[in-house]
Amino acid sequence: MFRSLLIAFLALTLTACEDSESQIKIGAKNFGESRVLAHMLAELASEQGLPVSGVVDYPNTQAIQAALKQGDIDAYPEYNGTGLVMLGQNPTADGDAAMARVKELYEPLGLSWRPRIGFANNYGLAMRPDRAAELGLTTMSQLVGQARALTIGIEDDFLKRPLDGFQPMSQRYSYEFSETDVVPLGERAQLYDKLLDGQVDLIEVYTSDGQIADYGLVLLEDDLAFFPVYEAAVLASASSLAAHNGLGGALDALAGKIDIQLMRDLNRKVDIESRAPRAVARDALARLGLIDSGAVEADDPLFIAASPFISESAAANTALRTARNAFQGRDVQILPSHAPLESVARGEARLALVASDAFFDVSKPAPERDESYEAVAAIGQNLIHLVTAQGGPEALSDITRIATGPEGSASHRLATVLKAGLSLTAELVPGEADTTSALLANLTSGGADAALVSAPEGDSALLASFADTSFRLLPIDGWSDGANLVRFPFIRQNRISRRVYRGQFNPVETLGQQLVLAGPAPDTQSIVGDQGPSAIATGLSPISSAAVIALNDTLPGATLIDPTLKQAVALAPVLPEPPASINPAADVSVLSLIVVAMFVWLTWLYIRPDYR
Repeated sequence: MFRSLLIAFLALTLTACEDSESQIKIGAKNFGESRVLAHMLAELASEQGLPVSGVVDYPNTQAIQAALKQGDIDAYPEYNGTGLVMLGQNPTADGDAAMARVKELYEPLGLSWRPRIGFANNYGLAMRPDRAAELGLTTMSQLVGQARALTIGIEDDFLKRPLDGFQPMSQRYSYEFSETDVVPLGERAQLYDKLLDGQVDLIEVYTSDGQIADYGLVLLEDDLAFFPVYEAAVLASASSLAAHNGLGGALDALAGKIDIQLMRDLNRKVDIESRAPRAVARDALARLGLIDSGAVEADDPLFIAASPFISESAAANTALRTARNAFQGRDVQILPSHAPLESVARGEARLALVASDAFFDVSKPAPERDESYEAVAAIGQNLIHLVTAQGGPEALSDITRIATGPEGSASHRLATVLKAGLSLTAELVPGEADTTSALLANLTSGGADAALVSAPEGDSALLASFADTSFRLLPIDGWSDGANLVRFPFIRQNRISRRVYRGQFNPVETLGQQLVLAGPAPDTQSIVGDQGPSAIATGLSPISSAAVIALNDTLPGATLIDPTLKQAVALAPVLPEPPASINPAADVSVLSLIVVAMFVWLTWLYIRPDYR
C-alpha cells in the first residue's frame, strides 16, 4: 500500500514538473513599451491554445538575454539595434541590414529573430508645432543655420553616448546651440515640461514616446540618417519554437501590425494614463482583430492604496476626487492595505495615500528615508489618537500594552516611534484589525489598556466609536524633550481641538503628520546604455509631471509638501533666472583693450612736449 502511494506521489510530482516546464513564459524589460508588447505576445500564444504562464520582468537587456539562452523564458520583444550592440557590433541606420545581420549572428546561439513588428524606437529631436512653423523647420539639417539662437534640452545619458549621442550628432550636423539644458536621465519627463513651457526650443526624445502624440509635437526628420535604427521584433528560443507547435505563428502575428503612431498611443496609456500594460495589450489586440475578446480598458481601474483605518475617511474621499479629476475617464478606487507603498511596489496600486512616517524606516535608531517613493500631492493631516477606556491609564507611563494594527502598518510603526521617542515600557500588541472599532475592541476585551489609531481629526469611524463615551484620549506630552524633533523630523507636535469627540471637553496634546498621495520616484541612475533608447529598463514608472500638476490643480488651496519628504520634480519651486554674466566675450574684451590703448595713445600725443 505504502509503495503504491509513493509511486503515485512521484508520478504526480513529475507530471507537475513537466507541466511547469512546458508552460510558455514571455519576458519583458521593466518599462512600459516592453511590457505591453510582452503581454501582447502572451495573449496571442494563449489565444492559440498554448499553455502560457505569464510575463516575467527583467531589469536589463543582459539579464533577459541570459534568461532566454538558459531557457528560463521562451521569447521577448527586442530591438535589432540592441541585438547588434549586445554582440559587439556597431548599430546601423539601415533596418534591413540590421535585421539580416542579427539573424545571421544569433542563429548559431539557438535564438531566432522573428519578423519586425512595424515600428522603431529611435532617438530624435522634437519641437512644439508653433515654434517649428515659426522657424520653418521640418528636418534636422534645417537647424544648422538657426542652432546658435536656440536652446536644446537633453538628458545626461544622451550627452555622454559616444556613438549616437549629443556630441556625435552635433559634429555630424555641424550644430552649435546657444544653450544646452541637461536633466538627469531618471527625470527626462522634465524635458517635455520645459518644451511646453518655452524654456527650451527643442528636445531629444525617444521616437515612440507617448508624449509626442499626446502633445502634438513635431518630430524633425533625421535627413542625414545619423541615428541608428532600433526596430522592434520578437527574439525567441529556437528550441521553444520546435517544442511548441504554433508558437512561431503566434509570435509572428504582430509582424507589421504596430506602427509608430499606435505604439506612441499605447505608451501614452501606460506611461501617462497609468493603465495596466496587460489591459492595454488586450485592448489593442482586440482592436487589431487578433483576439476575439472585447476591449478591456473599462475594466482597468486605477487603485489608490490606503490604510483600512482611513480607507473610508474624508481624506480618502478627497484623494478619490482629486485622482478622478486628474485621470479623467479612469475608474479610480481605494485599495485597503496595511502597507500602501508596498502595494504600489507590487503593482497592485498606482498611488498610495500615506502619512509621512511611511517614507522612513522607523526600525532604525535614526530613521532613514526610502528614496524609492515621492510625494505628489498633499491631502491633509493624520493625528495620533492614543485611546484608552474610561478608568484606564491616566498617563503614558501607566500604559502596559498598546494595541496596534499588523506589524508594518501605520499604527504599529507610530507606536514603535512613540515607544522609542518617549522611552515607554509598554508592550506593543499587533493584531489583524482592519477597522477602528475592531482595534478599539482590545480595550473592552482586556487585550490592551491603550490603542493607537492614526487618522485625521474628526474621522467618522472614531466619532462613531466615541459615541457611547466608553473611551477617552490620552495626551502625548514631552515629545520636545530630548532629540525627538531632530530624530523624527517627519512628526510634528499637534493638538486635537476640544469637543471633537464626545466627552472630550479640552484640547488634547498629540502628534501629527502630513497625509499625502505618493507614487514611485524616478530612478536617477544612468539606466540606458549603448543599446539604444529604453534598451536597459527602468523600475516602476513615476507619476508624470502633467499628472502631478493636474492632481495639485484640483486640490482647493493646495498645501506644500512637507520638506522632510521626497517630492515630485514637478512640485519643485521655479527659481528665477540668474542675471546675465557681466564677463564680456573674448572678442569684446580684445576690442575694449584696443579702444583703451588708442585712448592712452591719443592722450599721450596731446600732452607730450613739443620739441620744435
